[in-house]
Amino acid sequence: MENNYIKRILMTGGGTLGPVTPLIAIVEEWQTQEEIEVFWIGTRKGPERALVESMNIPFSTIIAPKFDRGRWWTWPIIPFAFVIGCVQSFSRLRDARPDLIFTAGGYVSVPIVLMAWVLRIPIWVHQLDIIPGLANRIMSKFASQITVTWPESQEYFNENKTTVVGGVMRHALLYGDRDQAFERYGFLKTKPTVLVMGGGSGATQINQAMEAMGVDLLDSTQIIHLTGKGKMTQLLESMGDGYIALEFLGLGMRDAFAMADIVVARAGMGTIIELSALRKPTIFIPLHNTDQLSNAKMLEERAAGEVLWDMNPQILKQNIIKLLKDNERAKRFSYRISALFSAFGAKDIVRMARGFMDH
Repeated sequence: MENNYIKRILMTGGGTLGPVTPLIAIVEEWQTQEEIEVFWIGTRKGPERALVESMNIPFSTIIAPKFDRGRWWTWPIIPFAFVIGCVQSFSRLRDARPDLIFTAGGYVSVPIVLMAWVLRIPIWVHQLDIIPGLANRIMSKFASQITVTWPESQEYFNENKTTVVGGVMRHALLYGDRDQAFERYGFLKTKPTVLVMGGGSGATQINQAMEAMGVDLLDSTQIIHLTGKGKMTQLLESMGDGYIALEFLGLGMRDAFAMADIVVARAGMGTIIELSALRKPTIFIPLHNTDQLSNAKMLEERAAGEVLWDMNPQILKQNIIKLLKDNERAKRFSYRISALFSAFGAKDIVRMARGFMDH
């Protein structure tokens, strides 16, 4: 491949920000090394569009069914929606003519990957969580290359095309401006700050808990709360001074992270990787019946954070207060989460991908 050829990369994933943020990190790392042309295919209603378009990446969507065990009445339409998604995928791929496709999971990626295989376009699958979900199990069969966060994940994939790279994250998050964040939100540097986040699509249970007891915390702390897209409520917006509720933060996340003394979060691997790189003591609330349970178990076994398996407003409130008061415990969590893995997997992936494409 000639050196002046601009590589065309298609990223696909969405529905939540879990399978999106590592792909963004790969794009950013690649752009520091050479000019590339990037396209994105995601979901129609997911939170990824705002983030992707903020980076001036062309964004398009397809119809892609999600197999939801809890919504059995939607099963009969899945085959029809899947066929439509495959037709749309074939059309998008013909228009974009990518040299390589990246996915980190998500049901929207499955028809794209299948049609890419038909068109003989190379496919790269990245596995975030320890245990792969159904989408990645399917797509890995068609992948040219597979990368994983954890050595434990290797057993699920073909060992001849699987490489452990550790964490993949956006390094822009490492350069937050703490002073700027305090000024922007009108917070006091003399008061501890709690960052509450439920992932890219928010967490209704966490939001409801904060509605019930958020005001009680304001005597001893100040809070920045990310509710998730479309999940803001009037009560959260009007909690009072020292409580900032927002649906979404783009690059503003780096300043919010820099300001936070402790974090309350779900246990998605993308979030864990970021918190590991930033050394943030965290209270994790895993989402049940998801891969987050195995992530949370890993965190608990390594004493890398407080894990709440069952949560109500009072339990969450007590744990926030406890962690804020116990500096030694917070320091232990900070050290142990930072020791989980390297957060510079994006560099390894880009190096590997460039070599793969050049050959």
